[in-house]
Amino acid sequence: MAALTGIGPAVVVGQSLGCHTAMLTAAARPDLVTRLVLVEAGPQGGDGTADSIDRWLASWPVPFPDLAAAAEFLGGGLVGPAWAGGLREHPDGWRPVFEHDVMVATVAGVHAPRWAEFTRIDRDILLVRGTAGFMAADEFARMAEHPRLTAVEVEGAGHDVHLDSPQQWRDALTRFLSR
Repeated sequence: MAALTGIGPAVVVGQSLGCHTAMLTAAARPDLVTRLVLVEAGPQGGDGTADSIDRWLASWPVPFPDLAAAAEFLGGGLVGPAWAGGLREHPDGWRPVFEHDVMVATVAGVHAPRWAEFTRIDRDILLVRGTAGFMAADEFARMAEHPRLTAVEVEGAGHDVHLDSPQQWRDALTRFLSR
């Protein structure tokens, strides 16, 4: 982090699969992390996530005819346009910038249980779960037992809590960072 940004330790935030990177960074290199924020994912792993992502990506009607159609398919509201931002125009329509098979293989390769790493984290942690998201309630409850963890559930928010409920997300983050 210091080599890339020129800054020292920082608050590290991960959402969804980014939680794994953030969590593993905090466990392996606590010298780089002042606090940790995890949104809609945790150390459970091994739960068919790669298969779920494979099925979801396979359901996309690519190429999309335009960004509006893509945004609507990908959830509408603030979520749809955010996901559609990851598409690029091709002669036949709008396609993802990533390769489906590479995405699934990458997830399959890293998504394994990481409870040992999680329990080693010795930094304050904010865990945010949308009640309509993908994170299992039992995983959230188990994580909440960590002595340095603040658990927040955002009622009605989906997997993209920051887009589904931006004010509640900002409030939770601000409270955590201002402590």
